[in-house]
Amino acid sequence: MDEPLKFIEEQKIIAVIRASEHADAEAIAKALIDGGIKIIEISANVPQATKLIESLVKLDQILVGFGSVTDPEQAYRAINSGAKYVSCDYTDKNIFTVCKNNNAVVIQGSATVTEVIEAYNLGIDLIKIYPANFLGEVPFLNGLKRSFPFLRLAPSGGVNLDNFLDYIKAGATACVISRSLCDKATIRAHQWSEITERAKQFTQKLESLKVPR
Repeated sequence: MDEPLKFIEEQKIIAVIRASEHADAEAIAKALIDGGIKIIEISANVPQATKLIESLVKLDQILVGFGSVTDPEQAYRAINSGAKYVSCDYTDKNIFTVCKNNNAVVIQGSATVTEVIEAYNLGIDLIKIYPANFLGEVPFLNGLKRSFPFLRLAPSGGVNLDNFLDYIKAGATACVISRSLCDKATIRAHQWSEITERAKQFTQKLESLKVPR
């Protein structure tokens, strides 16, 4: 596999798994991968999350990360289990340091122009615009990229099948997608094939950008 950050830039879809049951999280991961998703983020709320990370990192061409991190110890355990990146919804220097000391990509959240630039100056690899659906969505990200074209940005929150290509066209490095792929109702009903179908819709739509017109 390519270097993790380059792989994220190429794949562009980061699928976040949140589940209250470990078995459900495993099933979701399989369904997403069957649908063509290659970047799987295991949220900290998943029971035995590190065990799932250890299992998924054995698969070829799948990049596994750990999300919703709130303390450095969480980050260290996840990296030690094989996570190639660590994501949190805000900027945290201590988590950043743990990641950099252990060769993991850092994704951290920002909600204002000042926070975005502070994150960039700290050395955050990929700045998560969160919550994007409350911050102006595509126009906000587009404005950031026009003013600061060197930024690597990933919108999170409200990213769906209808708007995610707009984010990519506006300059997003990747999109963080959760509920549009696996919402609570679908998980409760164990509709894994539905999650696979949704994943295919996202990956096929992304492929349409690569087709010469």
